[in-house]
Amino acid sequence: MAKSRKQPKAQRRRTAAQQVEAVAGPKKKRRSGPRLARKTTHKRRSAWFRSRVSWPIREARVHALVRERSRITATMAPQPGAADWEPVGPTNVGGRMTCVVCAAHRPETIWAGAAGGGVWKSDDGGAHWRALWHREATLNIGSLAIDPTNPATLYCGTGEANLSADSYPGVGIYRSIDGGESWQLLAPAEANHLPTRIGAIAVDPFDPSHIRIGGVAHDYAGTDVCDGLFVSRNGGLSWGRETFVSTAPYRCHAVLFHPSARGTLFATIAARGSRSGIWKSTNGGASWTQLRNGLPSPDSIGRMSLAISPSRPAVMYALSEDKSEGVLGVFKSVNGGASWTDTAGDHFAYEDQMSYNNTIAVHPANPDHVLCGGVDLHRTTDGGATWHRTTRWNANREDRRQVRHYAHSDHHCLLMPPARPGLVYDMNDGGMDVSTDGGLTWTNRSNGLTTTMFYDLDVAPSDGRMFGGGAQDNGTNVTLRGAADQFQEVNGGDGGWMVIDPRDKHHFYATAQNMDIARFHTGRYKDVSPPAKKAEQEAVWMAFLDMDPNDSRTVFVGGLRVWRTRSDGNRWDAASEVLDGSPISAVEIAQADSSMVYVGTENGGIFRSTDGGDNWSEDLSGPLPGFTITRLLTSPIDARLLYATVANFGASHVFRSNDGGQTWSDIDRGRLPDVPHHAIAIPGRRPSTLYVCSDAGVFASTDGGGNWRNLTRNLPNAPLVDLVYHERDRTLTAASYGRALWRLRI
Repeated sequence: MAKSRKQPKAQRRRTAAQQVEAVAGPKKKRRSGPRLARKTTHKRRSAWFRSRVSWPIREARVHALVRERSRITATMAPQPGAADWEPVGPTNVGGRMTCVVCAAHRPETIWAGAAGGGVWKSDDGGAHWRALWHREATLNIGSLAIDPTNPATLYCGTGEANLSADSYPGVGIYRSIDGGESWQLLAPAEANHLPTRIGAIAVDPFDPSHIRIGGVAHDYAGTDVCDGLFVSRNGGLSWGRETFVSTAPYRCHAVLFHPSARGTLFATIAARGSRSGIWKSTNGGASWTQLRNGLPSPDSIGRMSLAISPSRPAVMYALSEDKSEGVLGVFKSVNGGASWTDTAGDHFAYEDQMSYNNTIAVHPANPDHVLCGGVDLHRTTDGGATWHRTTRWNANREDRRQVRHYAHSDHHCLLMPPARPGLVYDMNDGGMDVSTDGGLTWTNRSNGLTTTMFYDLDVAPSDGRMFGGGAQDNGTNVTLRGAADQFQEVNGGDGGWMVIDPRDKHHFYATAQNMDIARFHTGRYKDVSPPAKKAEQEAVWMAFLDMDPNDSRTVFVGGLRVWRTRSDGNRWDAASEVLDGSPISAVEIAQADSSMVYVGTENGGIFRSTDGGDNWSEDLSGPLPGFTITRLLTSPIDARLLYATVANFGASHVFRSNDGGQTWSDIDRGRLPDVPHHAIAIPGRRPSTLYVCSDAGVFASTDGGGNWRNLTRNLPNAPLVDLVYHERDRTLTAASYGRALWRLRI
């Protein structure tokens, strides 16, 4: 994901109604100059994610999440009512996709996996989509494979294996024997000691009972080793870990069987020391040889993707990451891997994030025609003698000449179907882009692929048809009339928190990463970011903000300190000193009394002002567990009645204070799932009714937290990260991290 400071667009004068539809802030802008070396594979948003779901370790406790979902389903009574949640979009904004496969002789029949949204199918090359997964134990997908001898059999490796710990791992390997219509958990990761992030699956074309997977992990503390190359020789019923690389942890990013030489297969390895690179076996995996001739020193090799030419299998290509996230080389072999030549030259000097976006594919009929992807896609038709950047993620999509070369950034999987030379499927952070001319021009085919990964949500109090929120690498998206297929991006980057004026839907704020704050008012955009120093901006992934419900010119924003404007963003003041050294993660201006303002932090602190932000208390969190405060909300009729939701595992997650934070009571008491909780909503006409959302669903109490019932119903098994109750329409809208937005009529 490329990042930038934003540049505003000029806006034409229009009527008030038209201005809301026309308003658009800046898109992302490509950073100029050579890429900057990085010391970690984790994207900057992963620290934000980790503080909510896995601190102090890196891996989220996926098995605990699955167990808690099962426990709650079995023990908690459902909330009365028969209405189901309805998906409300966006259907025209994609989300991060990780993999795609197609039927051998029907290239327009494709199955695709989403980082957080399950498995999807299209029978017309992406023109239309339908979800195949909904209530599986996890919707976090890393890889897909089709049995080459039986196209009705598919395998799915769960858990995203792109090397950034900002999404959940998975639970093992699923299998379908009916073309994806139904799935069974074939090999649970916990029982089989398999990786929980499976980025590669390969089925032997000569022996479909011989299956290989490659996986990665981010944390090993207190667990068995759970990454590397694994093998099953009985169709996935049992598995073993290959130790020819090492008995210690190592990562396997690609596994390929030779299409015509029985017993020959390849794997790419990233390990400590001298074991990284490409390994080959010619006896079905009984023994392995490290390929070294022409490749760089193994200790310089990071993540590597691999492709074999279908028309001339002796020709192979490998795209390798260096140790600082750049491109080490694009290596070519014309003799089955016996020797290699680097074809990259200096073309890839500006490519970045190669541990996160790294994919390569060879044309089915031309071994000299290759596509490879990082942040953008690159193409050669002369075997690597020359390369050209064939996509422009920052192209002007309103310009007909530029839009033909637009594809969303961050490419994770490329597929060139053998039965349709020239057709290319590209899975990226924005869904799926397609080329029909071998990668020269591109069109997006994400309509209906509702896999948007939302960070937050707001609904206009004055008009429930206007709602939206910030999404991972897809900006802030809003629908103005409730149409699921008519969301429009009003702000770029990783979209953050959004808040809409209670009385004027044409007036709202939206944030992007690192405290970028935009104000929209009657069709005009203005950057109103507070004057925080660079160190504070970079410490805050998403700046939480709240608008005074009684004076929409007053807005509070959380950095490492509290920032306040009383002039609609035209002027800011630092309303507090740095609080506890961690980013502010929740802000609440009490509806019943705007002088009461509360903030929570990622360190689990809670601070209060009783004079509109002029002075602040010490930490009031007291008996709370010390995990990130994800939301603070006051009763609509009592500014001192305060609720808090808490992140992470291993503690209660919903607390109430009757005295403005001086004392707290646990209203969870182990009855709610022991998973991260993210938000709370309270109807103004029924202030004793509470709705909370978490990684395990939505739950309701009608007596202020005395008793709880399950309101999850038909919601998908994706984290529910935000929740808004709409007074006029009596609806509850939920935002998910992987399956877009959902709405329930109460």
